[in-house]
Amino acid sequence: MLGLAACGGDAGPGEPETPTATQIAAVSGDGQSGTVGAALPSAIVVKVTDARGTAVSGVAVSFVVVSGGGSVSPSSATTDASGQASATWTLGSGASQIATASVTGLTSVTFTATLAAWRVFHGNRQHTGQAAVNGPQAATLRWRYTIAGITEGTGFNSMAVDRLGNAYVNGGTKVSALSASGQVLWTTSIQGIGATALSNDEATVYAVGGATLYAFSAATGQQLWSYSTGNSTLPIYGEPNVASDGTIYFGSWDRYVYALTSAGGLRWRYQTDGSIAPLASPALSPDEQTIYVGTGDPNSTPAGSLVAIRSDGTLKWQVRLDNSRVSGVAVGGDGKVYATGSGRLHARNPDGTAVWESAPDVAGSLAPSLSTGGVIVSGTSRDGKVYGINATTGQTLWSYQTGQNPNYDPANPHQPQYGVLVTPVFGRDGTVYIGAIDGVMYAFSSSGSLLWTYQTGNSLNEAGPAIGPDGTLYFGSSDGYLYAVKSP
Repeated sequence: MLGLAACGGDAGPGEPETPTATQIAAVSGDGQSGTVGAALPSAIVVKVTDARGTAVSGVAVSFVVVSGGGSVSPSSATTDASGQASATWTLGSGASQIATASVTGLTSVTFTATLAAWRVFHGNRQHTGQAAVNGPQAATLRWRYTIAGITEGTGFNSMAVDRLGNAYVNGGTKVSALSASGQVLWTTSIQGIGATALSNDEATVYAVGGATLYAFSAATGQQLWSYSTGNSTLPIYGEPNVASDGTIYFGSWDRYVYALTSAGGLRWRYQTDGSIAPLASPALSPDEQTIYVGTGDPNSTPAGSLVAIRSDGTLKWQVRLDNSRVSGVAVGGDGKVYATGSGRLHARNPDGTAVWESAPDVAGSLAPSLSTGGVIVSGTSRDGKVYGINATTGQTLWSYQTGQNPNYDPANPHQPQYGVLVTPVFGRDGTVYIGAIDGVMYAFSSSGSLLWTYQTGNSLNEAGPAIGPDGTLYFGSSDGYLYAVKSP
């Protein structure tokens, strides 16, 4: 109930007029990301003012969770001298997280939050590789998983992890759903291997298998629909990306970028100048009006272009960066695009003009990652080095030499001596996680200091790790296992 000071009234002779609350507005706390059962990092805060914008104290504000199953504390708070009231919001497990703050007689304020998840390749639609939570601070194995039928080249590539920590992976021509504790929830067979992604509501799993994109129920594994590119000799290797409107984008060895509806219908396809390689998932601009993709694969049709496609399927611009392969890109919050080509990192404006070009030999062909701290990390496929690059200037900040390939054979050109062929990812604190062909998963600080290593049974090759909502790091190895590493 509003006190007299909040309700206002006529002032007597010589008495100051009591302000009347007429508006409630959000101050801070909207749009945060958190985990199930944990309080958001910042409180949700509102301010109550009168018609002249003057703060009104002593007003009762009610805080209520309307979606998601979480809680707020306190449920009612009184505005202070600055007119502000706040509450701590603990998130539930629902897909939609909404809370409101209200004052009797005034329009309520709505706050939304998202649960940390890793629904698409590199964690988000811009493919920065940046997680909303911290990853493991120590190399402690939580569990590992394999499945019958996994052979060389059919292991776990890029995976999706939902808000509850359930992981959806494709390995050995089977899609599996695993709980956060490593329990198998369901498994279903598909034709071929590839990556997985989740719909925005996490009800649908999209899985690549050969030249087909499948849609399964995330709860049961039941197939909902499938879409085939029609050319089984040119499979889909580019990981799916899912826009906020549900459009699914992916690239294929047939040189096309595809846009499908959430029901599996074709919206458009655009033919590029080369095959879309593994770990070359289309990335979206912050406003989702532009789709960026790298082209070329020396194992199919080489190219080496960075292509910008409008959301209606028409070409916006294209620039050549390499003579063979440009893989995925990372897109910053300001719209700048970061890609690798010819051994360098390239920064481009949204209109395609150049911003900077790094020193030579600091990048391979795989997608770079971009931290919120302004550090780009990439690895080289030739000498096996990891590089940290200043995202503003392109200058090299640090580097690290990884180890030798355990399968190295100087007579076999397909078994290089060194190589970093895993896309890096970041914890919220800037910790870098990246694997190498030596079979080791590395953790570095944002300044390049080695924090820990984890040795697997074979090389880490053309894989995209994921960070789950509880900080578990998931990654596949050529030894046929999916690893889940988490701090004790």
